[in-house]
Amino acid sequence: MQTSIMQLADRDPIELLGIVFVAIGIILFLSFGFRLLLSYQRTEKKQTLYLALEFIFGGLGMFFLLIEQVILMLSVEVIATTPDIITDPSIPPMRSIFQYSSIDVFSAGWAGAALAWISSGIAIIAAVFFVVSFFPDKGRKYLIPPIILILVYLALILVSPFHWNFSGSDWSPEHDPTINIILWILFFIPLWSVAFLFLYLTISLFRRGSPSWRRLCWIFISQTLLSIAFTIEIVNPSMITEYLIPALIGSEGIIATVSRFFLMIYPVLMWIGVLTPDWAKGMLGVTS
Repeated sequence: MQTSIMQLADRDPIELLGIVFVAIGIILFLSFGFRLLLSYQRTEKKQTLYLALEFIFGGLGMFFLLIEQVILMLSVEVIATTPDIITDPSIPPMRSIFQYSSIDVFSAGWAGAALAWISSGIAIIAAVFFVVSFFPDKGRKYLIPPIILILVYLALILVSPFHWNFSGSDWSPEHDPTINIILWILFFIPLWSVAFLFLYLTISLFRRGSPSWRRLCWIFISQTLLSIAFTIEIVNPSMITEYLIPALIGSEGIIATVSRFFLMIYPVLMWIGVLTPDWAKGMLGVTS
């Protein structure tokens, strides 16, 4: 464990900065979420409840993800990373969690990852309820597809065989490439639907000449940054540089840190957009 702690301390400063962003983000997510929950108890506004649940479960998702990384970083000693990763204890072969015969560091890490997946899924469902609450009653039809996709996503990711992969900075349970693509589709459609629905609302209000379009645009930008951050975290910076943007090879740590900065700043941007302090009311077209 002492060696693992030393490895953690020796990580690239930009990667350590990313960890700091995640830690601050967890605090901001949970603080804002519980503040909104208290506000809901006073006002009983459904929008407030949906947003509170989004932040609370989003913060828990980040917390469990951090726990997963800490468990593996402190318990698994990486001896070599090229050409193969040799660890102590050795990484299990690809298999379902149901095939683990005993509780070990890798099954404990999977438990942290599973709780992060479940919490993030609930957070996205809450976010969908939040954006749909801005639509008339007929807009509730937008709820059904994202909820179904998230539920299928959770069922598939929890039962599918996986193996652990160490990218040199982070651990992640990886599935068969075909399963990965299916999981991305199932997760990204609900994730990005929230941002696109806010974009639709922003354009609709702008066309009507309502000053509220600026506030919705602010929330749209906030949701877009969150969607970008989650996309980077799930796809993995190394995969982005290897298959999508080869020109950025070697910048994986910077990409990961930028995504974690977006995660950290999201609660602040949403606090401005939803609660709107006095100094921002004129900028966002809020009159009261």
